[in-house]
Amino acid sequence: HDRPSLATSYLNLCILEQSLREYELAVSLYQQALDLYIEFNDRYGQASTYSQLGLLSEEVEEFEPAKAYHLQDLQISAEFNDQRRIAFTTDNLARLYETTQDNDLVQQVATVLNESIEAVQQRFAALSAASADEPDPPAEA
Repeated sequence: HDRPSLATSYLNLCILEQSLREYELAVSLYQQALDLYIEFNDRYGQASTYSQLGLLSEEVEEFEPAKAYHLQDLQISAEFNDQRRIAFTTDNLARLYETTQDNDLVQQVATVLNESIEAVQQRFAALSAASADEPDPPAEA
């Protein structure tokens, strides 16, 4: 069996289960995919899966796990100095901070990015202002 491609299959099932609001099953499948990415030392696969777990945790308002998952994603993205992923993950963390007002989150992001707390607060404020400028999505019928 092609175990690395099995992780991709798990992720595809996760998306389906998440869309069906089968959150516990989706988390289980994400975890199985993550285990495979760890086994094969696929750091990008790990980062992407941590991101999806973070978004799923936010969706069900489990903010502590969301924070941990997004920080794992940020840590891996910073290891590779992947500016696109860092920006994406920082946006997720800024949104989470806006919801929770968790100052520990700011400190942890500052540590991972090797930035000052003030720099992270400015980064979050800029992202928050940018998202406030976006029009609201149309209401569902």
